Amino acid sequence: MDIRADINWIHQEIDKVNDPNFIEKIKRLLETINTSKEATAAEYNADIDAALKSINDGAYYTQDEAKNLSKKWGRK
Repeated sequence: MDIRADINWIHQEIDKVNDPNFIEKIKRLLETINTSKEATAAEYNADIDAALKSINDGAYYTQDEAKNLSKKWGRK
């Protein structure tokens, strides 16, 4: 496995993304990957509140939409 090639591919794919919700999730993933800190109860509850707000604001995918979107990731 060529890690550099994988990183380059990831960069290319991320450059194509125009969904701010997806970018925010990737950002959170990258921020948490390099920390060993466990979330506090307050942070956990804040994440849940933010997720519920997103859902109430209509920022979500149906199961069918999510399946169709995931089919596009890395499968050409």
